[in-house]
Amino acid sequence: MLIQGPLKIGVLDDPGQPGRELHIDFSTEFQALGQQEQTETFARYLGELQQGIVSLPENDPNRAGMLIVQQITEQLMSHVANGELELGDTIIVEMGRDYSSDSLMSLLNS
Repeated sequence: MLIQGPLKIGVLDDPGQPGRELHIDFSTEFQALGQQEQTETFARYLGELQQGIVSLPENDPNRAGMLIVQQITEQLMSHVANGELELGDTIIVEMGRDYSSDSLMSLLNS
């Protein structure tokens, strides 16, 4: 399942390391928007994620990955709304190796 929106998410997966890193960037289109448009676009994206999650069955392997993206988006929402992020910088999130990170890997690779 492809998640399209203001975020571009990549994964650094080094099997020699205990975890994985998510590398999160904002799309250039999103960066070009004004503050109000960024806030509205990000809120709409969060709503679309929620709808996508609810529409999936509990046992769908993409669901756990989408939940991770939703949690990250929720955490970033107030910072986007307040203009507190340097949108050109990459945000790095460290994750363990478990079912949810495996699900996110599967989601991003599909």
